[in-house]
Amino acid sequence: MNNIHAAMHHSKYTTAPHPVLTIDGVPLDRWIKGVIYDASGADDTEGLVPAQGWLIDDEHAKLAWQLLVPASEECSSIVPLLICPDDMDLSCTVAVVEQVVQGDKLIWERFGRAVAVTNGLVTSVAWNANVQRAEFARQQFDEACAEFSRQMGHEWP
Repeated sequence: MNNIHAAMHHSKYTTAPHPVLTIDGVPLDRWIKGVIYDASGADDTEGLVPAQGWLIDDEHAKLAWQLLVPASEECSSIVPLLICPDDMDLSCTVAVVEQVVQGDKLIWERFGRAVAVTNGLVTSVAWNANVQRAEFARQQFDEACAEFSRQMGHEWP
């Protein structure tokens, strides 16, 4: 199983550290590979910032937090995780995860790039060809999300 925690991190394109989720001690924007590409075809996922806490549309921000909360058991949800720090909305670059609940485990089954978004919900995804997934103890995931939310609620440098 993987470990998930909330921590402060200075992303590639930000001017100061800010709260992020980490997997096995690695900030999410660095842990995810090959989801977002620049015009030359290079991986440009590093440098994205959390959708939770950075979205400027209040309704979309509220929905991003709600989607991060695990759904019913044996169901999957598409959760926006990372966005472009320049636009801070869902119209540009959005990295998503298919989040699955299985008993006392929460699985990030696959990662992708949002292709279409309607009213703050991702309606179409280009899934990443890399077979990258993470599996967490549900209690640890809940604790990490609570700490992440607490950190987002404070002013950071």
